[in-house]
Amino acid sequence: MISKWIEQLNSRQILSILYSVCGFSLVLTLIGAWFVRDGNVSTLELTALRWIWMIGLVMFISAILLIGRPLIKRMADQNSRLKAKKEKLENVLNESKLNEINLQYRNELIEVLASKESLFDYSSVIEKIVLLTKSEFGALLLTKDGEITSVVPKEMTEDQQESLKKDSLLLKRVMISKLPAATSKRVVDALHTYPYYIYETVIPIMDPSDNSLIGCLYLARYDEQYDASEKSELNAFAGQLAISLLRMQLYRQMQQDRKETAQLINSVREAILYVNYEDDTIVGNRAFIRMFDDLHFDYKGYEELSAIDIDIEQLAERVDQHEQFVRYFERVFTQDPPEDGLTISIDQGDCFIQLYAESVYRDRRLRGTMLVLRDVTAETEIDRMKSELVSTVSHELRTPLSSIYGFTELMLSRDLKESRRELYLKTIHDEAKRLSYLVNDFLDLQKMESGKQTFEWEPVDLYKLVTDSVAFYQETTDRHELFIDADTEQDFIIDADLEGMRQLLGNLLSNAIKYSPDGGNILVSLERVDEEVVMKVRDHGMGIPSASLPHLFGKFYRVDNSDRRKIGGTGLGLAICKEIAKAHDGQLHVESVYGEGSTFICELPTSKEHIMQ
Repeated sequence: MISKWIEQLNSRQILSILYSVCGFSLVLTLIGAWFVRDGNVSTLELTALRWIWMIGLVMFISAILLIGRPLIKRMADQNSRLKAKKEKLENVLNESKLNEINLQYRNELIEVLASKESLFDYSSVIEKIVLLTKSEFGALLLTKDGEITSVVPKEMTEDQQESLKKDSLLLKRVMISKLPAATSKRVVDALHTYPYYIYETVIPIMDPSDNSLIGCLYLARYDEQYDASEKSELNAFAGQLAISLLRMQLYRQMQQDRKETAQLINSVREAILYVNYEDDTIVGNRAFIRMFDDLHFDYKGYEELSAIDIDIEQLAERVDQHEQFVRYFERVFTQDPPEDGLTISIDQGDCFIQLYAESVYRDRRLRGTMLVLRDVTAETEIDRMKSELVSTVSHELRTPLSSIYGFTELMLSRDLKESRRELYLKTIHDEAKRLSYLVNDFLDLQKMESGKQTFEWEPVDLYKLVTDSVAFYQETTDRHELFIDADTEQDFIIDADLEGMRQLLGNLLSNAIKYSPDGGNILVSLERVDEEVVMKVRDHGMGIPSASLPHLFGKFYRVDNSDRRKIGGTGLGLAICKEIAKAHDGQLHVESVYGEGSTFICELPTSKEHIMQ
C-alpha cells in the first residue's frame, strides 16, 4: 500500500518526505544529546534515550528502504529512458547525415546534369545515381532508332556491357514497351557457397516532345529490391537525364551548325567582317585575314571565325581613300551603317575593293552589321582593258584606215601624175601593212591565251637570229646604233619556234628604238648559262617608272605620260612577248631606271625535252 502510494508521488514529493524524515531523526538526536549534556544520566533516562535513538534510526532506515528504493528504480528507469532517447537521437543524427550525403549527391547530380556538354562527362552522372541508390553497378545506355549507340558504365566490365546490350531480355522489353521494369535473378557460382539474388531495374529515358526513346537507365544490386520510393526517384532522374541529353544534342547541333557556318563564311572569297553590337565583338573570315595579313590577325582555323581587334587608323593606312574609309567604318561602329557602298583602292591602286554594309536585325532590332570587302581588281582591270581596247582601236585602226580612205579617194577623183600615184600607192601599202600587223597582234595574243597557237619546233640558232634582226632594224633608224655582245665560241642553239623567236626579238628591238626617241646605243647580248640561253636587249631611252613595272606585260597596258602618248602603240607587243616566252617555258622580265633606260631579259631553255617536262 505504502509502496504504491510512494510510486504515485513525483520525485520532488519523495525527496521532501525523505528530507522530513531525516530532519525528524536529526531533531531526536539533538534531543538525546541535550539530555546527556552534563554526563549525569539515569537508567530510566538512558533507556528512554536509547528508545528515542532507536525510533529515529528505524524511521531513517524505513525511509531509506521505502523511499530510496522507488527513487533509485525511478532514476534507473529515467536513465534507461535517457539512454533510449540518446540512441534514438543518434539514429536520427545518422539518418540526417545519410540524408545530408544523399542530398549532396542529388545536388551534385543536378549540377552535373546542368553542366554536361559531352557524352564522356555522363560517367559522373551514372556514378552519382549508383551511389544514391546504393546499387552495385549500373549503366546509361543511349539509343537511336531503336538501337543502342553507346554505353556509359559504372563498375561494369566489358563482358557485362556486351551481355547487357545483346542478351538482356529486361532491357529489350523496356525498349519495346517504353515502360519501367524490374526483375530478380538467383545466382549460384563457384565463388559462393550459397545462392544469392541480383535485383535489376531499367528506367526508360523519353523525349517529352514526341515520346520517343532516347536512352535507358540500368541499375543492379544484391539482396535488396528497389522499393516504390526509389523507383519514383529513378523516374525523376530519368526525366532530368532526358532534358540533359536533349540539351546536349541541341548544344552539339548548335556547335556543328556554328562550325558549318564558319566553314561556309571562310570558304567565301570575299573578305567578311561582322560587327556584333550585342556583345561588342568583331569577327572576320579567312579572306579578310589574308587581305590585311600585314596586321597579323590571329587566324583561328577553317572551322572558326577569327576574333579581331580593329584599329581603324591602322586598318586604313594602306587605303588610298583614307578619310572616306575611316568615316565609313566609324558609321558602322556607331550603329549607323551606310546604305551606299564604297569603292576603294589599296597600296596606290595595286588592289581595288568594293565595300558595302548589310545590317542584321533580330526581333526588329539592329543586332549587328556585316561588312563585305569584295576584291574587284580583276573587274577593274577588265574595265580598264576594255577602255584601252576602245581607245587603241579607235586610234590605231582609225589612223591607217583614214589614210587608206583619203588616198584612194584622191586617186579615184583626180588625174594624178605617175610619181604622185606611186607615192600614194606606197602610202596606202604601208598603212595596210600597219593595219595587218595590228590585226595579227590581236589574233596572235588571243590564240596564245586560249592555247590554240601552234608552234613548229626546230633548232634555232639565236646568234644568227640576233644578227639578222639587228641588221634589219639598223636599217630602220639613223639615230640609233645597234650592237651585239656574244661569245661566238659558245653554242646558242635552242629548240624553239623560229617565227615566234623572231617576233619576240623584233618586238623588243622595235620597243627599244621607239622608246629611245633621242637616239643612242642599243645592245643585244647572249649568254649561255648551263641549260639556258639568256638574251638581253638594253637601251638608253626613257626608262619605265617603278609603279608601272608590275603591269608592264598586261594587255593594252601603256605607261601613262605625255612622252609615251606621242609615240603611240597598242600595248600588245610585250604581252605577246610574254606569251611566247611562256610557251617556250622561258621567263621574260625587265630591269629599268626611269629616265636612264631599260633592259629586257629573256631566259630560254635549250632543249625541247626540258620544255615538255
